[in-house]
Amino acid sequence: MTSTNHRFLRGLALTAVVGAAALPLAACTSAAPPTGAPTSESSAAASADPAPEESPTATPPTLVSTPVDLDCASLVDPASLSALYPGLTAAEAPEPAADDADAADSATTSPLGRIATADGTLCAWTDAAGETITLGVAQYDDAGLTSLANDLVASSNSVPTYGVEGYFDIERGVGRAELFPLPYDVVIESTAFVEPGSAEPMAAQVVAALQATGATG
Repeated sequence: MTSTNHRFLRGLALTAVVGAAALPLAACTSAAPPTGAPTSESSAAASADPAPEESPTATPPTLVSTPVDLDCASLVDPASLSALYPGLTAAEAPEPAADDADAADSATTSPLGRIATADGTLCAWTDAAGETITLGVAQYDDAGLTSLANDLVASSNSVPTYGVEGYFDIERGVGRAELFPLPYDVVIESTAFVEPGSAEPMAAQVVAALQATGATG
């Protein structure tokens, strides 16, 4: 055999040896996933979204009230009442109406009912046509007043002309002004109140009367 054939045979033998040695390595490499590759279990766990955490619901503070012993005539001067609202005369304050369908909760859900529960002062005036204005005055602690005012910021309309922090809204045909000559909460309601200015004359009288007591801040 020539030297050329010997070299050819040695090349074939070397190739066979290298190929045989490489086979187990390739088989071993394909059997294991590459380092860091996710398994089926880890992929399933990663695809599951974590349950969202519920945000805690803020609990409004309990209203701490002080009884209000003020006469209606001291809050709204009877002599000037006819000038403020012609034809109005003093009447017995009606039972506060419910603000929702559950009459059992009316004392705590309607503003005038809330004032009655707080041992506040309730007053009413009516005219010959049956139009009525109802006034309620209660006294609460600072935390309670802040909570009430914050609720009105979100649910009512601010009125800067009441002289103190005040709000006005119409609900079910009844206009309601609520104002805060601290430490008092004043609510004035009537179907005759069609806009903030309708309640302004009485609001001004009540605020002035409360400020005259020296108890307002």
